[in-house]
Amino acid sequence: MLPSPAMAKVPDVPSPSTSCAGGSGTSADRQIAGQLRSSMTGQRIGSSLTAARIACARGIVRAVQQRGLGQRAAVLALTTAITESSLNNHLFAVDHDSLGLFQQRPSMGWGSPDELVDVTYATNAFLNAMIRKYPGGSWQSGEIGPICQRVQTSAHPAAYAREAPDAQLIVSALWADASAVTESGTTTAGRPPVVPATSPVPTGPFQKALAAAATSLGPLDGHHALAMADWNGDKHPDLLSVSGAGVATGKTEVRIINGATNFGSLLLTTATVLGPTDERSAYAVADWNADGRPDLVVVQKSGTASGKTEVRIVDGASNFQQLLVDTATVLGPTDDRYQFSLADGNADGRLDLVAAQTTGTASKKVEVQVVDGASSFQKLVGPAVISAEPARDGLEVSATDWNADKRPDLVTVQKSGTASGKTEVRVLDGASGLTRSLAKVSTAQPATDDRHEVLLTDWNADGHPDLAVVQKTGTASGWAEVTILGG
Repeated sequence: MLPSPAMAKVPDVPSPSTSCAGGSGTSADRQIAGQLRSSMTGQRIGSSLTAARIACARGIVRAVQQRGLGQRAAVLALTTAITESSLNNHLFAVDHDSLGLFQQRPSMGWGSPDELVDVTYATNAFLNAMIRKYPGGSWQSGEIGPICQRVQTSAHPAAYAREAPDAQLIVSALWADASAVTESGTTTAGRPPVVPATSPVPTGPFQKALAAAATSLGPLDGHHALAMADWNGDKHPDLLSVSGAGVATGKTEVRIINGATNFGSLLLTTATVLGPTDERSAYAVADWNADGRPDLVVVQKSGTASGKTEVRIVDGASNFQQLLVDTATVLGPTDDRYQFSLADGNADGRLDLVAAQTTGTASKKVEVQVVDGASSFQKLVGPAVISAEPARDGLEVSATDWNADKRPDLVTVQKSGTASGKTEVRVLDGASGLTRSLAKVSTAQPATDDRHEVLLTDWNADGHPDLAVVQKTGTASGWAEVTILGG
């Protein structure tokens, strides 16, 4: 069904096809194509996204919705159609007797030639095969590429995974209203079409979505934490999920989702060397031993044998099977008022433990204590710093070098209760002793809650921290979903 590499390069004159909308697409299709084109990275379409292709994608998404299936079904179908036909609805065979968007073959029992060039029929034929081969909703988990391959049985099984990120982008743009769109720019239901990132885009950081995707992680509940780091050295931040106690193993577990596939595939799932951890523990991810691999940092705040806050660092290069550090720190017991991150607080080239107390301080401000990593966390780096940020519940706090001055700055995120009604971010300058603001931003993200985790990452490698908002439960897709807001 998938053309061979040689066939894919041959035609100087394209095979007759239909745009799925009886023309070159509508003004709304052209708008969506224009907005997504620069973000498309696949080999089949990439920057060649057109309104006609969006019209075909809209037909696929609409057929999925009519079946009552979720976004993941649409991503699977669209990944397949992009890979098989580059979203060209071929009326005449270009590879054996393959036809239509999915390059389905009449001789293999997919349907008649007339049926296979009908977008709704062809999509349902794909969905029927998917549900038959993945009964009980099992298609809702696992990597996108292998599922498409099992349904299609292509001679080129590796081709699908490369197109999954583009499929996710298109589905995200079309899902809210996949109704037919008229040339006037309204849907058949009389509503304006939903398109991503309308122009003009507000200025300033965290106003424009760089990516939005349903991940291959199911709903995230129980004691766990999330982080962003480049696990496999491909210069794309990946999503790490740490679970305090795996159902099967009973140990602290790590799952890593591939950022290069828009979080559509799994890089690693493993039980670590650590036994179960619970609400007394906080997690961070950092390259402790400077080997280029992210390591897992577990801070047990209370209930330790030493009576102090303890730190364990698990080696990422060993797939989290070896301990690098296991020590009591100079800090006494801590609790939920404290949040922990790692940064080089004294410019000695070693990561230090940054403990931020967000409530219950004598100063009524967020106070920050840095514990020296070079001393194996046995010495404090100076007295506690009283920041300009008022102490209060609901803050998420982390340390990072925001302005590249080699001094860690304090980033606070207020998820709800803001005057703007949006998730707000404030950055305090480490060089000023956390008294001066470097940024104070009402982001494009509406108010968030405990279902959301907000992370910092440099998604597009431009040297500016971006904001990753992960909704862990209660999503429309039923999967954890990620939105990246550009810094």
